[in-house]
Amino acid sequence: MRCATANGDIRIPVLGMGTWCFGGRTEHDADNDDKSQISALKNGIECGFTLIDTAEYYASGYAEELIGKAINGYDRQQLFITSKVWKSNASKAGVQRSCEDSLRRLKTDYLDCYLYHHFNPDIPLEETIEALNTLVERGLTRSIGVSNFSASLLLKAISLSENPIVINQVHCNLAVREALENLQECCREHGVVLQAWRPVRDLEETPECRKLCSKYGVTFPQLALAWLLNMPEIAVITAMKDPRHLPENMAALSLVIEPEDMEILNNYPLRRPCGVPLA
Repeated sequence: MRCATANGDIRIPVLGMGTWCFGGRTEHDADNDDKSQISALKNGIECGFTLIDTAEYYASGYAEELIGKAINGYDRQQLFITSKVWKSNASKAGVQRSCEDSLRRLKTDYLDCYLYHHFNPDIPLEETIEALNTLVERGLTRSIGVSNFSASLLLKAISLSENPIVINQVHCNLAVREALENLQECCREHGVVLQAWRPVRDLEETPECRKLCSKYGVTFPQLALAWLLNMPEIAVITAMKDPRHLPENMAALSLVIEPEDMEILNNYPLRRPCGVPLA
């Protein structure tokens, strides 16, 4: 798997498996198809996807339990697992407790990166960043990051942290390009990998995109993924529940889009983000 290199020489796989809606949405769904989702993660690992992203917020931690079952038997050193602390747990004690609980559910001794999921203005950023650094000192995570941070908030987090901030995870795709306006350059200047979530969801294929799909012999989701993956130091996470999507997503990694076609895609119609705006 190709990797992007963040500050501190942390190598982050550029395309990974997301687990939003694994086990439920914000609460555990008792009728969830656990077997199918565990199988999807295993199939992804077998296809070469080593990054798995999750959060304590996903299904109230149950997504982490599913991952713990899926990775059992695999070489942990070959995987890159990230989780996130929810904003209500951003206090010093809350961050420590949340990380320990996530590790217990994941059945692993450490995370490769632990992220601050959403900024909580009621808790000083200094306190949360200090707590994240303590996790690194304790060996519970190898690196730390943030999610949904604007350029200004990211810069503040960087200034407060003893350890590098290596990831800023944001909503970004062809139609939602807020993060590319000034955040992308800020991340690049400070060695932070911009990691895009929801890269293909809710996109409509335009006539221009159909022409490009025909030119390159790819599907529209492959084209949308490749557009992001053709940008330097950008990583992408997407759910891969359907095994048919695994080889398609892997193929998007090797698709090189010509500059003039990148410009066409840069003019894809914008829409308002349906996810959480940058804090």
